[in-house]
Amino acid sequence: MAKATPEEQLSFGLSLVDLAHRWRRVIDGELRPLGFSQATWRTLFFVSRAGGQIRQKDLAVDIGIEGPSLVHLLDSLEDSGLIRREVSEADRRAKLVNLTNTGKTEMRRIETILNSVRGSLLQDLDKDQLSKCTKIFDVIKTNALAREAQIVAETGGGY
Repeated sequence: MAKATPEEQLSFGLSLVDLAHRWRRVIDGELRPLGFSQATWRTLFFVSRAGGQIRQKDLAVDIGIEGPSLVHLLDSLEDSGLIRREVSEADRRAKLVNLTNTGKTEMRRIETILNSVRGSLLQDLDKDQLSKCTKIFDVIKTNALAREAQIVAETGGGY
């Protein structure tokens, strides 16, 4: 197997970043008329994927934002009646984020749109192509996680 050249690696990386940007823009464009920004729909998405309840700290990691920014976002979602926060019974220091019934209803609407977007964007790919692509992404993710751990070890903490 021939190793990719640095130029080919650069081209792949730029294509991957461009794809992620365009994928997100299409989803955001579809959800904006419903009143959801990327920050709000992604937050609801990750709470839903966690079974409708997640620790606030874990949610911050999942969506990749700092605690103070998350608190402001959660305040907004709570004011809209989409989530509620409560103290964890198991760990009084932890806050749990829960979808409300309204949040669950909105999440079903969001999921319908996400399914439609995925179907549209992936319509020309077959099962084997998607499987191969997913395996490639998994290798890249594993390498990225190892590199992140190396950076943390070298810097003694975060980035």
